[in-house]
Amino acid sequence: MIRRHVVWFGLAIGLLAGCSEPPYPLPDRNATDVRAEEERLATLLPLELLAGPGTCKVRLLGREGSSSFAWAHCESAGPGVGTGVSVPVRVDGDRVTQPGNGSEYPPSVRRMFPERLAEAVLDNDPRMRP
Repeated sequence: MIRRHVVWFGLAIGLLAGCSEPPYPLPDRNATDVRAEEERLATLLPLELLAGPGTCKVRLLGREGSSSFAWAHCESAGPGVGTGVSVPVRVDGDRVTQPGNGSEYPPSVRRMFPERLAEAVLDNDPRMRP
């Protein structure tokens, strides 16, 4: 009987330890290189995401090799134009990848981002937004 309680206790501790993983570490927005990359992406993304002029606010989520991962909130510029988008993106040089819509969203996010970052994006962590 005691052995069964010890096993259940061990399982409970393991489950709780798995649930208490620290949040995904975001880059320091005060760092010069992070600010520079956010500015580069804010300049690049309007044409890619809006197919025209506009402005983007960007939150750099991380980098891996030559890839940058970010969340962009972009709005079209111009009179009478009212379109916008808020989306996570992967940028490889000047090539921008954004996730699919609807049921394609989760699997495409998992393909675009490293595992822990993908899970944070899918969990809709508010820290990810610009």
